[in-house]
Amino acid sequence: MLSNFQDKKRSTFQREEKQFIVFSIGEEKFGVDVSQIKQIIPVSEYTLVPNAPSFVRGVIDLRGDIIPIVNLKSRLALKGIGSQAKEPKIIIVELDNNIIGMEVDSVSEMIRVYLDEINEAPDIVKGINRDYLYGVTKWGEHLLILLDLGKILSKQEISELDKIDI
Repeated sequence: MLSNFQDKKRSTFQREEKQFIVFSIGEEKFGVDVSQIKQIIPVSEYTLVPNAPSFVRGVIDLRGDIIPIVNLKSRLALKGIGSQAKEPKIIIVELDNNIIGMEVDSVSEMIRVYLDEINEAPDIVKGINRDYLYGVTKWGEHLLILLDLGKILSKQEISELDKIDI
């Protein structure tokens, strides 16, 4: 049995960490907890959907399943950020038992971040709705905005996406 001191000392050296996928929208860099991601695929041809919510780019056929694609730039209200996507990607996530794709300009890498290095996001981070934010962390010389994809869409919006029919 460990003494109290040994227990505290051991816990000091066993810092908890999470893995994040780093992606870009324009020049902005974001991170998403890898546990929220089912897969990442290249952008394929979209089918436009009449009367879809404004943040929906369209739908794709992914191995026989029709997947709505959310334009993350539009959803995050990132105005004035031009797309410089050479190889855009779709981050596939599951929200409330619905499979949804999130379009981003590029995916660059996976990083590990210690939980104690994640800070609460300032009140205004690039004008992004604070509810969408997991936090911020230092990444190289920059601050990396960490998103919580589970909060990007409300339950009602997810339900609307589920009703999209082509």
